[in-house]
Amino acid sequence: MTINKKKIDRVRKVLHRWGKTHIRYYPWRYRDDPYAVLTAEFMLHRTQKRQVEQVYSEFMKAYPTLKVFKKADRNQVREMLSPLGLNWRIEGMLAVLDSLWDQYQAVPPEKEKLIRERNVGQYIAGATATFAKNEPHALIDTNTVRVVGRVFGINLEGEARRRKEMREAVEQVCDPENPRDFYYAMIDLAHQICLPRKPSCQKCPLIDVPCIMGSDVLKGSGIEKTD
Repeated sequence: MTINKKKIDRVRKVLHRWGKTHIRYYPWRYRDDPYAVLTAEFMLHRTQKRQVEQVYSEFMKAYPTLKVFKKADRNQVREMLSPLGLNWRIEGMLAVLDSLWDQYQAVPPEKEKLIRERNVGQYIAGATATFAKNEPHALIDTNTVRVVGRVFGINLEGEARRRKEMREAVEQVCDPENPRDFYYAMIDLAHQICLPRKPSCQKCPLIDVPCIMGSDVLKGSGIEKTD
C-alpha cells in the first residue's frame, strides 16, 4: 500500500506540533535504557497506564539494572508485580530477562535480537528499540492502528492490525527522524481524542488533514456517527 507523501508529511508535522504541549509524562518514557523500556512494555501489555505507574516505579527502584534484577528473589519480584495480574505475562517477562542476561548481560536495543526471545512479540521488540534508541519501527497496536486507519481511510473492521495494508501504512507514516516523539504523540492522541467510540473529532489536530469522518466512509472505521 502506498500513501500520499504530502499527507504523510502533514500528519507528521501536525502530530509533532501537538505533541509538544500534549505528550504526557510517564516514568518509563524518554528512558535510554532498553532494560527500563522493555520491562515497561511487558507491564503495559493489556493493562492501563494508571495501573502500571506505581508498580513500575517500585520495580525500577528495587531493580534499577538487569544485573540487580538477576540477583533478586523471584518470589519477591512476583509479589511486587502481582497487582498487574496476568501471571503468564509476569512469568514471560522473568524468562526473557533471565535469557537476555545469560546471552548478553544486558538488554540489547536491537529489535532483531529481542524478537528471537520466545515471549517477545513484534510490538514489544519494536517499541523497545524505538523508545530506547529512537529508531523507526512499525509499531502496530490498537492505538496506532486506530489513528492511522481513520486518517488514511483503511477499513478497521475485524483484525485490522494483522492485515498487510495496515502494517505497510504504519511503516510508511512513522517519522524516521524522530519516531519516539511521533509515536508518543500518536498514542496520546488515541487516548485523549481519537477514542474507540465517540472520538472528539472537533478537537483533533488532524481534523484538517483530513480524517475519514465523511458519512460515506464511517462504516468500518470504528467510529460511531453522532449528531
